[in-house]
Amino acid sequence: MHASDILELAASRGSSVQVAVIHRGRTVVDGAVRCRPDALGWLFSASKPFTSLLVHRLAGEGLLDLDEPVATYWPDYGSGRRWPRSERTSKAGTTLRDVLTHRSAVPSAGPYPAAVMAMHRTEASLQRVAGGRRRNRRYGAGPAYQPLDFGFILAEVARRATGRATGGDGDLGWAGLLRELVLEPAGLQDVHPGVPDAELHRCLPFDGSLRAAPGGPVVAALLNRRVVRQAQIPAAGISTTALELARFYRHLLQVPEREALCTPSSDGGPDGWTRLPTRWGTGVQLGGTGAGCPLGETSTERTFGHNGSDVCLGWADPDLDLAVGLVTDRASGHPADRRLLVEVSDAIRSLAANGPGSNPRIPTA
Repeated sequence: MHASDILELAASRGSSVQVAVIHRGRTVVDGAVRCRPDALGWLFSASKPFTSLLVHRLAGEGLLDLDEPVATYWPDYGSGRRWPRSERTSKAGTTLRDVLTHRSAVPSAGPYPAAVMAMHRTEASLQRVAGGRRRNRRYGAGPAYQPLDFGFILAEVARRATGRATGGDGDLGWAGLLRELVLEPAGLQDVHPGVPDAELHRCLPFDGSLRAAPGGPVVAALLNRRVVRQAQIPAAGISTTALELARFYRHLLQVPEREALCTPSSDGGPDGWTRLPTRWGTGVQLGGTGAGCPLGETSTERTFGHNGSDVCLGWADPDLDLAVGLVTDRASGHPADRRLLVEVSDAIRSLAANGPGSNPRIPTA
């Protein structure tokens, strides 16, 4: 198994794909198949750790307390006057830590498909999130993944805690904070929380064919819109290359916030929203869940990262001093895409642990 084999494996479902691997500080894989190596991929939920790091950094500076209710910083959150009093009180007590660990019991305020179609309308999204009902009977106290609302909540709290004004035209204040407190300190110059005009030509177009996934055409049509690529969508809307994503994880291996990010918050049981076995940290996903884990079936509990709709992925393994980024042009994940992420992750880990010539399992799809 060599670097070229990793790329071939990652592209085996016909996608345009980039893969980057940094091992012990040295880039050992950096390649692209069917796309430019500097094309900007959309990270989907692999965007979340960027926003999570921002929140932990603000907490470290004393500007946020993770155990304070969201409503301390954002009074409108949970103020729904028409709700039963018990639900209103419960949501008003939801803490920042609850959000980071997906325990808010509000996976999506309102129908999720409608939230996706309107996710680039930031002011409307904030109003939707502020008015959402906590669904205690369905989700209880366990983790229930929050695909989009996670980011809007954390971004609005960060903005208010820092006194950052919104800039109009959908500017949440999040992009500026992210650049100043996360991207610039990490030396990441090609990570875009909303793609600027000058870089739009580099955006990797989404594959909207039915062969990609049943929902591919609808999702691709949405995500290929300029207004969406340029929107501030803190849980899902970062655009970058696989190499910059790997560099971000290399940075996470070295920062003091890693311990807080990787503090376990669940035991790996089925998530209440996705129904998939997931070990949650405090703003990231953790490895070690075995079969089907996108960070690799051979990942350990110290491996951390985040899947992006089964079509892109970033992770790091501190024991191997390994950082990984993978992006594709697929607009919607298929079960075979998740299996492929598992295979690629295990192949990369085998290459790092055993060197060229190692023989991880052959992909099943």
